[in-house]
Amino acid sequence: MPTAPQLELVAAGPDDVERIEALMQFYNYDLSETCEVRFSEAGSYAIRPKRDYLAQPGTSAYLMRVDGELAGFAIVDAECEHADSDFNLGYFFIARRFRGRGHGSAAVRQLFRLHRGNWEIYHLAANHAAGAFWQRVLAACAVDRLESSARTIHGEACVLFRFKV
Repeated sequence: MPTAPQLELVAAGPDDVERIEALMQFYNYDLSETCEVRFSEAGSYAIRPKRDYLAQPGTSAYLMRVDGELAGFAIVDAECEHADSDFNLGYFFIARRFRGRGHGSAAVRQLFRLHRGNWEIYHLAANHAAGAFWQRVLAACAVDRLESSARTIHGEACVLFRFKV
């Protein structure tokens, strides 16, 4: 019997910055469904370069691989809304063909094992799929002291989750 595909979270290094920036195109494509994200005149999404952001203290980038194949990325940073929070999930993206198979949940569990403490995760309020995903995953991970609140973050209506792992 074949084994189920396994997700592996791999720490990204400086050589992976261009790879993450390329994946940001697909992240922005998905984001454009619920948020106004515009193309540049070159026909791609205009993203801010990530090299300096990824080099900041307290920022950790990861590539997601399913059976060795690149499937997405996650970035944990310290850009928190609350002073008593340790970690913010700056970015979380898994390619559409890998969704709905438990890979996103597996990635979140691995992130929580690597980063213990007080967390913040937010999503755009209009992104109902993200809201359903985070409600389901956070409940399954049995995080402590889960709170959610409506917030405006970067000028957008968002739902902010705070909890401890």
